Amino acid sequence: MNLKTSLLILLTIFLTSCQSQTNEIENRTIDYYFEQISKLELKELLKQKVLLDSVTISDKFKDSRTNQLNNEGFQKYADIKMNIYLSYFKDYLYQQKVEYKDDIYVLYFTMAGFDDMEWSIYKWNKGDWKNEERLSREKAKKDSSVVKILWNYDEGPKNTENIRIFIQNDYLIMERGNLYHSLYDLITEKVILNKESPFHVSEEDEKEKMNNWIKVNLHDKIEKQIKKKR
Repeated sequence: MNLKTSLLILLTIFLTSCQSQTNEIENRTIDYYFEQISKLELKELLKQKVLLDSVTISDKFKDSRTNQLNNEGFQKYADIKMNIYLSYFKDYLYQQKVEYKDDIYVLYFTMAGFDDMEWSIYKWNKGDWKNEERLSREKAKKDSSVVKILWNYDEGPKNTENIRIFIQNDYLIMERGNLYHSLYDLITEKVILNKESPFHVSEEDEKEKMNNWIKVNLHDKIEKQIKKKR
């Protein structure tokens, strides 16, 4: 093999590696997605001439007394927001993934209505995972290459800080608001602990009280389980 051929092979390997790294999707936060929503809303408000620029309301849609949106303007904004929400959150949106043997476990986020927030974990085979930001509900329901593991949602008080999934002692754990919410056994492939709506199960309207319930009934039990010898 001559020097020119060797250099071409090395260059091809390098470019392939760079392409793979470039295609790797970054972790997404909830804030990231709501920033995209805000941009879409602003674009549509400008397009429909509700706003003249990012801060100026057109006279037609401005209340002269308050300098805020009048009734017609507010209705326009409400319609724009609803249409964008229905379109944007029709899919599951990528937040993070972890790998275990030949599988990839992906954490997705979406809105269940205008205020309720929903998280799901789906399992992919590494060969089927395409680093895509969106998972359509139709694909999630009908495609056998993606398997639903578990889901839960927040209605009422929200735990949206430090959302992540991680693996410890061959368990998959979902954490939100610095509290463990879900436990999945990667060896037996079974959900050990998960409450789809902690707000309803706890019957607590206040976030502090609800989180006390989560800590006792979910977090502490999960923490104890993942520390056991297997």
